[in-house]
Amino acid sequence: MHQFLETIYILNGKPRYLDWHQKRVDATLSHFSPQGNTEENTFPLAEILGACNIPTSGMYRCRIRYDLNAIEVEFFPYTPRRINTLRLIEAPVGYDYRFKYADREVLEQLFAQRGDADDILITRDGWITDTSIANISFRKGNRWYSPSKPLLAGTTWKRLIADGILIPRPIHQSELYHFDSFRIFNAMNDWGGEEYELRSISD
Repeated sequence: MHQFLETIYILNGKPRYLDWHQKRVDATLSHFSPQGNTEENTFPLAEILGACNIPTSGMYRCRIRYDLNAIEVEFFPYTPRRINTLRLIEAPVGYDYRFKYADREVLEQLFAQRGDADDILITRDGWITDTSIANISFRKGNRWYSPSKPLLAGTTWKRLIADGILIPRPIHQSELYHFDSFRIFNAMNDWGGEEYELRSISD
């Protein structure tokens, strides 16, 4: 049976953007449940977290591990991870990470090929997808574009597109230097962080 992960940013005791995480949990369980999408086969995150002893001060990473029948919740102090350099790495043919699986063995194998870079930038047939832990976007002028077919459509990625901040489009590695800069983001590192120069990406 597949197991899945959900990572939620807790700031001073408050979960951020919980509705977007709930949507992903609902969609995941609906896809894998033989009963389809019903109230009986999902986990109400607000209720579950409300029953937890959530740390009330500082930044925490809430890691939720779940499957169709059980859920486990843990909290860890969080320090932002600085990413200065990325190395382009091609994903294995047919690799599918549309759902946030707990099994990250393939991603860990790809990450191990980063050399002296801080993280990897994964491609499929040369088309840009994600880093090992985050989605990515590229700025051209005053507009931000993000790969329209990421390995994992993150909750922050979906929210930024819904808010009109990001424009999804296919981006090939051959056109990276047509852009001005890039940002990486996920549930733990929200939009508005540091912009990086394109020369930070190497092959």
